[in-house]
Amino acid sequence: MASNKNFDVVILSDEESKVALLKDLLSNFYSLKIALVCHHPAEAIEYLNNHRPTIFFVDMCFADILHDVRKPPFIVGLCDSINTKRVKQFLKMGFFEIFYSPYTERELNSIMGKILNIYGAYNKVDQRILRRVEEDRLAYDADDRLIKSVFITGTRNEESTRIFFDKVLYVKKVGNQVCVCYEDGSRKYFHSNLKIFTSKFPKSRFQKINRSVVVNVDKVTGVIKNHVIIANTANFEVSRSFRKAFIDRLPM
Repeated sequence: MASNKNFDVVILSDEESKVALLKDLLSNFYSLKIALVCHHPAEAIEYLNNHRPTIFFVDMCFADILHDVRKPPFIVGLCDSINTKRVKQFLKMGFFEIFYSPYTERELNSIMGKILNIYGAYNKVDQRILRRVEEDRLAYDADDRLIKSVFITGTRNEESTRIFFDKVLYVKKVGNQVCVCYEDGSRKYFHSNLKIFTSKFPKSRFQKINRSVVVNVDKVTGVIKNHVIIANTANFEVSRSFRKAFIDRLPM
Protein backbone atom coordinates (compact mmCIF):
# COMPACT_ATOMS: atom_id res chain seq x y z
CA MET A 1 0.00 0.00 0.00
CA ALA A 2 1.20 3.54 -0.69
CA SER A 3 2.60 5.62 2.11
CA ASN A 4 0.71 8.48 3.73
CA LYS A 5 2.87 10.95 1.81
CA ASN A 6 2.31 9.66 -1.70
CA PHE A 7 -0.12 7.55 -3.64
CA ASP A 8 1.75 5.60 -6.30
CA VAL A 9 0.04 5.62 -9.70
CA VAL A 10 0.62 3.40 -12.73
CA ILE A 11 -0.65 4.29 -16.22
CA LEU A 12 -1.00 1.84 -19.11
CA SER A 13 -1.98 3.17 -22.53
CA ASP A 14 -0.49 3.05 -26.01
CA GLU A 15 -1.86 6.50 -26.90
CA GLU A 16 0.70 9.23 -26.20
CA SER A 17 -1.87 12.04 -26.28
CA LYS A 18 -4.08 10.25 -23.74
CA VAL A 19 -1.12 9.65 -21.41
CA ALA A 20 0.01 13.28 -21.70
CA LEU A 21 -3.46 14.60 -20.84
CA LEU A 22 -3.85 12.23 -17.89
CA LYS A 23 -0.43 13.15 -16.49
CA ASP A 24 -1.34 16.82 -16.76
CA LEU A 25 -4.65 16.30 -14.92
CA LEU A 26 -3.00 14.20 -12.21
CA SER A 27 -0.36 16.88 -11.63
CA ASN A 28 -3.04 18.88 -9.77
CA PHE A 29 -2.89 16.29 -6.98
CA TYR A 30 0.47 16.94 -5.33
CA SER A 31 0.32 13.81 -3.18
CA LEU A 32 0.03 11.53 -6.21
CA LYS A 33 3.26 10.08 -7.53
CA ILE A 34 3.29 8.62 -11.04
CA ALA A 35 5.47 5.57 -10.47
CA LEU A 36 5.27 4.17 -14.00
CA VAL A 37 3.90 5.04 -17.43
CA CYS A 38 3.95 2.12 -19.85
CA HIS A 39 2.72 1.46 -23.36
CA HIS A 40 2.91 -2.34 -23.39
CA PRO A 41 1.02 -4.81 -21.15
CA ALA A 42 4.11 -6.91 -20.35
CA GLU A 43 5.79 -3.96 -18.65
CA ALA A 44 2.71 -3.23 -16.56
CA ILE A 45 2.28 -6.89 -15.57
CA GLU A 46 5.86 -7.13 -14.32
CA TYR A 47 5.59 -3.92 -12.31
CA LEU A 48 2.19 -4.67 -10.75
CA ASN A 49 3.29 -8.14 -9.66
CA ASN A 50 6.37 -6.76 -7.92
CA HIS A 51 5.13 -3.47 -6.46
CA ARG A 52 2.05 -2.17 -4.66
CA PRO A 53 0.76 0.99 -6.37
CA THR A 54 -2.48 2.43 -5.06
CA ILE A 55 -4.10 3.44 -8.36
CA PHE A 56 -3.86 1.85 -11.80
CA PHE A 57 -5.14 3.78 -14.84
CA VAL A 58 -5.48 1.33 -17.73
CA ASP A 59 -6.74 1.77 -21.27
CA MET A 60 -9.74 -0.52 -21.70
CA CYS A 61 -8.15 -2.27 -24.67
CA PHE A 62 -5.70 -3.78 -22.14
CA ALA A 63 -8.35 -4.78 -19.58
CA ASP A 64 -7.57 -8.48 -19.92
CA ILE A 65 -4.20 -8.09 -18.17
CA LEU A 66 -6.11 -7.95 -14.87
CA HIS A 67 -6.30 -11.74 -15.05
CA ASP A 68 -2.50 -11.89 -14.82
CA VAL A 69 -1.60 -9.28 -12.21
CA ARG A 70 -1.81 -8.65 -8.50
CA LYS A 71 -4.58 -6.06 -8.54
CA PRO A 72 -4.03 -2.63 -6.97
CA PRO A 73 -6.69 -1.29 -4.57
CA PHE A 74 -8.12 1.08 -7.20
CA ILE A 75 -8.31 0.33 -10.93
CA VAL A 76 -9.63 3.08 -13.23
CA GLY A 77 -10.40 2.28 -16.87
CA LEU A 78 -9.67 4.81 -19.61
CA CYS A 79 -12.49 4.59 -22.12
CA ASP A 80 -13.52 6.48 -25.27
CA SER A 81 -16.97 4.88 -25.63
CA ILE A 82 -18.77 1.99 -23.98
CA ASN A 83 -22.21 0.49 -23.50
CA THR A 84 -23.91 -0.51 -20.27
CA LYS A 85 -23.32 -4.23 -20.72
CA ARG A 86 -19.57 -3.73 -21.08
CA VAL A 87 -19.47 -1.45 -18.03
CA LYS A 88 -20.98 -4.21 -15.89
CA GLN A 89 -18.42 -6.69 -17.23
CA PHE A 90 -15.52 -4.41 -16.38
CA LEU A 91 -16.82 -3.69 -12.89
CA LYS A 92 -17.02 -7.45 -12.26
CA MET A 93 -13.37 -7.69 -13.32
CA GLY A 94 -12.38 -5.39 -10.47
CA PHE A 95 -12.54 -1.90 -11.94
CA PHE A 96 -13.33 0.75 -9.35
CA GLU A 97 -14.44 3.39 -11.85
CA ILE A 98 -14.45 4.21 -15.58
CA PHE A 99 -12.91 7.51 -16.75
CA TYR A 100 -14.61 8.46 -20.02
CA SER A 101 -13.34 10.61 -22.89
CA PRO A 102 -12.92 13.60 -23.17
CA TYR A 103 -11.21 13.11 -19.78
CA THR A 104 -12.13 16.38 -18.08
CA GLU A 105 -10.67 17.70 -14.86
CA ARG A 106 -14.09 17.77 -13.25
CA GLU A 107 -14.68 14.07 -13.86
CA LEU A 108 -11.22 13.14 -12.62
CA ASN A 109 -11.82 15.18 -9.46
CA SER A 110 -15.00 13.20 -8.88
CA ILE A 111 -13.20 9.87 -9.28
CA MET A 112 -10.28 10.93 -7.11
CA GLY A 113 -12.68 12.22 -4.46
CA LYS A 114 -14.23 8.75 -4.19
CA ILE A 115 -10.84 7.05 -4.05
CA LEU A 116 -9.37 9.35 -1.45
CA ASN A 117 -12.46 9.26 0.74
CA ILE A 118 -12.46 5.46 0.76
CA TYR A 119 -8.71 5.27 1.31
CA GLY A 120 -8.90 7.90 4.03
CA ALA A 121 -11.50 5.87 5.90
CA TYR A 122 -8.94 3.10 6.43
CA ASN A 123 -5.70 5.08 6.56
CA LYS A 124 -4.42 8.26 8.13
CA VAL A 125 -4.37 10.06 4.81
CA ASP A 126 -3.14 13.64 4.53
CA GLN A 127 -6.30 15.74 4.97
CA ARG A 128 -4.87 18.41 2.68
CA ILE A 129 -5.46 16.04 -0.24
CA LEU A 130 -9.13 15.69 0.59
CA ARG A 131 -9.45 19.46 1.04
CA ARG A 132 -7.88 20.06 -2.35
CA VAL A 133 -10.30 17.68 -4.07
CA GLU A 134 -13.25 19.35 -2.37
CA GLU A 135 -12.01 22.86 -3.27
CA ASP A 136 -11.64 21.86 -6.90
CA ARG A 137 -15.13 20.38 -6.94
CA LEU A 138 -16.69 23.50 -5.38
CA ALA A 139 -14.89 25.75 -7.86
CA TYR A 140 -16.33 23.81 -10.78
CA ASP A 141 -19.80 23.73 -9.27
CA ALA A 142 -19.67 27.53 -8.87
CA ASP A 143 -19.15 27.93 -12.63
CA ASP A 144 -20.88 25.08 -14.40
CA ARG A 145 -19.93 26.53 -17.79
CA LEU A 146 -16.69 24.65 -17.29
CA ILE A 147 -18.67 21.43 -17.67
CA LYS A 148 -18.25 20.56 -21.34
CA SER A 149 -20.23 17.34 -21.70
CA VAL A 150 -22.27 14.62 -20.04
CA PHE A 151 -22.10 10.85 -20.49
CA ILE A 152 -25.49 9.21 -20.95
CA THR A 153 -25.58 5.52 -20.09
CA GLY A 154 -27.66 3.64 -22.63
CA THR A 155 -30.55 1.32 -21.90
CA ARG A 156 -30.87 -2.24 -23.25
CA ASN A 157 -31.82 -0.93 -26.70
CA GLU A 158 -29.72 2.24 -26.70
CA GLU A 159 -25.99 2.74 -26.94
CA SER A 160 -24.27 4.91 -24.37
CA THR A 161 -23.23 8.28 -25.72
CA ARG A 162 -21.56 11.54 -24.72
CA ILE A 163 -23.37 14.82 -25.31
CA PHE A 164 -21.19 17.89 -25.90
CA PHE A 165 -23.12 20.94 -24.75
CA ASP A 166 -21.55 23.34 -27.26
CA LYS A 167 -23.13 21.36 -30.10
CA VAL A 168 -26.67 21.26 -28.67
CA LEU A 169 -29.31 23.75 -29.84
CA TYR A 170 -32.21 22.53 -27.74
CA VAL A 171 -33.81 19.49 -26.11
CA LYS A 172 -37.46 18.75 -26.85
CA LYS A 173 -40.02 16.37 -25.40
CA VAL A 174 -41.42 14.04 -28.08
CA GLY A 175 -43.99 11.62 -26.72
CA ASN A 176 -42.31 9.49 -24.05
CA GLN A 177 -38.86 10.42 -25.34
CA VAL A 178 -36.60 13.46 -25.41
CA CYS A 179 -34.93 14.63 -28.61
CA VAL A 180 -31.54 16.33 -28.51
CA CYS A 181 -31.21 18.61 -31.54
CA TYR A 182 -27.69 19.51 -32.64
CA GLU A 183 -26.38 22.49 -34.58
CA ASP A 184 -25.40 20.27 -37.52
CA GLY A 185 -29.05 19.32 -37.97
CA SER A 186 -28.76 15.82 -36.48
CA ARG A 187 -31.04 14.53 -33.74
CA LYS A 188 -30.78 11.82 -31.13
CA TYR A 189 -33.64 10.34 -29.13
CA PHE A 190 -33.57 9.03 -25.57
CA HIS A 191 -36.22 7.27 -23.51
CA SER A 192 -36.39 9.71 -20.60
CA ASN A 193 -38.33 12.44 -18.87
CA LEU A 194 -37.37 15.97 -19.99
CA LYS A 195 -36.87 17.28 -16.47
CA ILE A 196 -34.75 14.33 -15.35
CA PHE A 197 -32.74 14.24 -18.58
CA THR A 198 -31.84 17.95 -18.61
CA SER A 199 -31.06 18.00 -14.88
CA LYS A 200 -27.58 16.81 -15.97
CA PHE A 201 -27.12 19.90 -18.17
CA PRO A 202 -25.43 23.13 -16.91
CA LYS A 203 -28.12 25.40 -15.48
CA SER A 204 -26.22 28.51 -16.58
CA ARG A 205 -26.49 27.48 -20.23
CA PHE A 206 -29.79 25.62 -20.59
CA GLN A 207 -33.19 27.08 -19.77
CA LYS A 208 -36.67 25.64 -20.01
CA ILE A 209 -38.98 27.95 -22.00
CA ASN A 210 -42.19 25.89 -22.01
CA ARG A 211 -43.42 22.47 -20.90
CA SER A 212 -41.73 20.70 -23.81
CA VAL A 213 -38.54 22.59 -24.70
CA VAL A 214 -35.20 23.40 -23.03
CA VAL A 215 -32.94 25.69 -25.07
CA ASN A 216 -29.22 26.41 -25.10
CA VAL A 217 -29.24 30.14 -24.32
CA ASP A 218 -25.87 30.55 -26.08
CA LYS A 219 -27.59 29.57 -29.34
CA VAL A 220 -30.43 32.11 -29.08
CA THR A 221 -30.23 34.51 -32.03
CA GLY A 222 -33.40 36.47 -31.39
CA VAL A 223 -36.41 37.07 -29.17
CA ILE A 224 -39.54 38.47 -30.83
CA LYS A 225 -42.38 39.08 -28.39
CA ASN A 226 -43.09 35.61 -26.95
CA HIS A 227 -41.02 33.67 -29.46
CA VAL A 228 -37.41 32.50 -29.26
CA ILE A 229 -35.30 31.98 -32.36
CA ILE A 230 -32.53 29.38 -32.04
CA ALA A 231 -29.57 29.58 -34.45
CA ASN A 232 -31.80 31.40 -36.96
CA THR A 233 -33.65 28.13 -37.65
CA ALA A 234 -35.90 26.91 -34.82
CA ASN A 235 -38.72 29.02 -33.40
CA PHE A 236 -40.43 28.30 -30.07
CA GLU A 237 -42.99 30.07 -27.93
CA VAL A 238 -41.98 31.09 -24.42
CA SER A 239 -44.58 30.36 -21.75
CA ARG A 240 -45.41 33.25 -19.45
CA SER A 241 -44.30 31.32 -16.37
CA PHE A 242 -40.82 30.75 -17.85
CA ARG A 243 -40.28 34.11 -19.56
CA LYS A 244 -38.56 36.01 -16.74
CA ALA A 245 -36.17 33.16 -15.88
CA PHE A 246 -35.35 32.80 -19.59
CA ILE A 247 -34.68 36.54 -20.12
CA ASP A 248 -32.49 36.64 -16.99
CA ARG A 249 -30.47 33.70 -18.26
CA LEU A 250 -29.67 35.24 -21.66
CA PRO A 251 -26.01 36.30 -22.08
CA MET A 252 -25.46 40.06 -22.08
